[in-house]
Amino acid sequence: MSPAAQVSRKRQRPSPGSAVHNPSKRKKTVQTLPSVPAKCSSRSRPSLQTLPVELLEMIFLYSMDLALPRASPLLGAKLSAKSTRVRAFMMGFHDTWDQCFGIPLLEVRDLLAKSWRRIKGDNKLQTDLLSMPWVDIDFILEAQQTWADEYAAGRCYRHHDGKCCQLSYSQDISHAGHPYHEHALQHEEKAWKFNARACFEADYERACQNPPRPSFFQGWSLVEVYPLVSFPLELITGPWDEEKKRRLFWFSRAGFCHGGRQCIVGEIPSEARLACLDAMVISAERLDTLIFNCLIGGWLFDDVSRDAKREPLVNLCKRIAGEGETPEMMDTLRYIVRLMDSDCDFMEYHEAEHA
Repeated sequence: MSPAAQVSRKRQRPSPGSAVHNPSKRKKTVQTLPSVPAKCSSRSRPSLQTLPVELLEMIFLYSMDLALPRASPLLGAKLSAKSTRVRAFMMGFHDTWDQCFGIPLLEVRDLLAKSWRRIKGDNKLQTDLLSMPWVDIDFILEAQQTWADEYAAGRCYRHHDGKCCQLSYSQDISHAGHPYHEHALQHEEKAWKFNARACFEADYERACQNPPRPSFFQGWSLVEVYPLVSFPLELITGPWDEEKKRRLFWFSRAGFCHGGRQCIVGEIPSEARLACLDAMVISAERLDTLIFNCLIGGWLFDDVSRDAKREPLVNLCKRIAGEGETPEMMDTLRYIVRLMDSDCDFMEYHEAEHA
């Protein structure tokens, strides 16, 4: 008899004390359903924390669960590489950027209206990404550049529309040698590869020269965020250092908050909006026209009670009475009074005396 047959015969012979001949022992081997997962869970199983970094990154980017790095310190450390964060940011904005790359906002609206389409994107995911503590203007520009190199190589980026150097309705500066003009010419002549930072810096320099008039942003805004993205409160309430100013401008340039026109007022507490007015106008030692142009709009005061607006209005009128600002800035302050004073309690500050 072969060894295999012997083993087979031995397996077929139950021992006298086995469960087959002893019903009481057989019953002991029966497991209830609740006991099965309990026993399974006691065994060592793979944990996300034990996975290799490369595999963990794949899971994170596939799920786009931004809470995953906060699940434990170890997961946070493994998913903290800048390259991982850049890739996650790119994935969160890919649909919007791919659809609207380098096309002015007004033209995007016309094209979508004609084709009955909407801007693509996930507003919640983009909101969460833009609220991450590691997202600053340098990070955003790096992510845009990395995305463009990978997905938009050779595509046209419109950066030469409109009067690039107009400072006011009646005032122009010479185009010759102006940095933005030189930058726009390179795009127009298709002699320069898209550079996210260079394009942003050119627009930022131009915006810093504009007088206090939010409508300046309307003609050359792009679409770089989904329209329903919620605005980071820290960029509304201030104070604004140079990095926050640049990030605030990036939002305006991205088609989000020109004069607050796309802000969802219901999601921004009135206290935050009044804090914005205080930091931007009432308590500010120096009024910043770029911040004005990014944030000033009727949205700041919608649904704010008359009593809540009264003290800010009084302080704003005191600033106007002090006459310490430029004529253009004084006009803007009076414009804010008109937006706030819906009950016409401060009519004498609605217009200049000579008007």
